[in-house]
Amino acid sequence: MEETFKFVERYRKYKPEFSVIIGSGLGSILERVEVIERVPYKKIPGFPVSTVEGHKGELIFGRLSKKSIILFNGRFHFYEGYSMREVTENVRIASFLGANSLIVSNASGAVNPVLNVGDIMLIKDHVNFIFAENPLKGEKGNERFVNMINAYDEMYRKTFLSVAKRQNIDIREGVYCAVSGPNYETLAELNLMNRLGIDAVGMSTVPEVIVARYLKMKVLGISCITDNVFAEGEVTHKQVLEVAEKCGKRISLLIEEFLKKI
Repeated sequence: MEETFKFVERYRKYKPEFSVIIGSGLGSILERVEVIERVPYKKIPGFPVSTVEGHKGELIFGRLSKKSIILFNGRFHFYEGYSMREVTENVRIASFLGANSLIVSNASGAVNPVLNVGDIMLIKDHVNFIFAENPLKGEKGNERFVNMINAYDEMYRKTFLSVAKRQNIDIREGVYCAVSGPNYETLAELNLMNRLGIDAVGMSTVPEVIVARYLKMKVLGISCITDNVFAEGEVTHKQVLEVAEKCGKRISLLIEEFLKKI
């Protein structure tokens, strides 16, 4: 991490206010961003490299809605073989460079049968089913005992919902569950999650949010519902990317409008 921080310190000059983690197939937000500089992950010493289709793997500095932002075009997953420390290195870099807010997006599968493919779900809370490791393992002091109540900032959610209403874009609020992956869930697992009050499931986001809250960052979480096995049966990664790409255009518009109001 010291080597990584030493390399990225040169980018503090951009003074990012917001950081954005772009999920699977949701890269259309870059069409709205005034890009200032791109840095491939492979050029950053000690930084992981995205290995999943739909995650390009580059750090982008730019402006959106007159806000200075840092975007991670591609994230890292526990199932890729990375440690939780590596999975959340992007959040630590964002905080190190000065960003005090995190907008995190992802593609997820419906657990609540009322959710339809293509729906946008604003994350109001989460359940962590990645039992193997916690990203704060090894941290010192009382700060590691992070309060996760209101992890997804209430004011940010209200603002996002009001923006969506003005844009006539339907939004659902729900509870997101993170699993380790990479396999998709069985019907029995999905039914169990539904009974627990979970609305959607994916393989990311929660570790990043835990670290963001540890670093005192405000969080807005947005999920694109890319599949519903209750209605469709099988799910494929190709389908996930195709739906996320369409969904991403609406999410990108909402993020742009959200930043105008903050």
